[in-house]
Amino acid sequence: MHSIRKVSPCAVVAVMFFLLLAFSASLPAAGEVEFTFTSSFDGTEQKAVAYIPESAQGKDKSPLVVVAHYMSGNRYTARNQGYYPECDARGWMIVCPQLHGQRTGGETSMAYIGAQHDLIDSIEYMKINYKVDTSRIYLVGRSMGGMLGALMAAKYPDLFAVAVAGQGIYDLKRWTETTIPSLRANSEKECLPYSEATKFDYERRSAVTYASNLQYVPLILWHGTIDTWVPPEQSELLTAAIRRYDRFQPEPHWLRCAAHCPLNFDVKWELDQMVYYQNACEAGFETPTRFYPELNITTDEAKSFYWLGITPARENAFARVHADLRNDALSVRAENASAVSIDLDKVSKPTTFAKFTVKSKNPLKLTVTRGDKTLFETESKSGALPDGLFEK
Repeated sequence: MHSIRKVSPCAVVAVMFFLLLAFSASLPAAGEVEFTFTSSFDGTEQKAVAYIPESAQGKDKSPLVVVAHYMSGNRYTARNQGYYPECDARGWMIVCPQLHGQRTGGETSMAYIGAQHDLIDSIEYMKINYKVDTSRIYLVGRSMGGMLGALMAAKYPDLFAVAVAGQGIYDLKRWTETTIPSLRANSEKECLPYSEATKFDYERRSAVTYASNLQYVPLILWHGTIDTWVPPEQSELLTAAIRRYDRFQPEPHWLRCAAHCPLNFDVKWELDQMVYYQNACEAGFETPTRFYPELNITTDEAKSFYWLGITPARENAFARVHADLRNDALSVRAENASAVSIDLDKVSKPTTFAKFTVKSKNPLKLTVTRGDKTLFETESKSGALPDGLFEK
């Protein structure tokens, strides 16, 4: 016979304690967390602050709010503006990177491309280290943060569920002509005065340049009507530009008789605007994000947009690509693009195409891929695609 060994209550308690300790160690740290990351743009070490509500621990996934800080702000802006209590109540995580500029610090980065990558890199850090619901990555910013927020929505429409941008600078040249002298001076330290030599840099920092991209992501704008630091015409200009492509772009939320510096719309109002948005495809499409069979994209750097990858042919010039997957054909019209790629893993399941046409003034390489695998490559202007392309 086997003897039954009695276990003391103290031993049971000790085992439970160590199991609980091990489980707790496996959970992401709650509260405010500082971290550093290496910029994917220039290799510099950058700083950011995240906030993890206790209510987010143990969940499968949680939404992530990305805060783009305003001029003179920093990585503590989300805390200073009161985002933590609101996200505590909702179980949402927050990340706020310290932006960096080209010629100045992050306090006056003015939507510099390096600052854009600060946001992307901090999001990637959160996705690696925490359980992020990638269908609910929300972007928010006011003033210079609104400038960056609208620009990021335009350049990464497949990443964000929605962006809320307030009091933003959306046409940088126009703003420098209408703002107060001290702000113009701060901006020109970062961007230099407007000239033919700086024209492209001013345009690449302006969301109006990418208005066609903003038909593919919800953008909620707000502005005070007596704002003299960033005149309300900036929101009017961007709204009108987007409506040339998307009749559903809503009017900005106007706060009548409100100036620039008071709090205006508070954090609760901003987060309430986001709660219903999700970056998800239609049932049966089986794509990782929203899906559009037609894309009309402007970009200043090589990157992908949904299923479409674009490589500009020249630096300091925008690539503009119109790609259409409808009617059993792929058609591409390109300006200043050296390469265009189609990722079938991001194309909806019901969509197929058997032929292609390309219109481009300069030589252009067309590639069809499935993830990292190249299935077809050509520099022809038209032709048939190989059989079995859509078979996995």
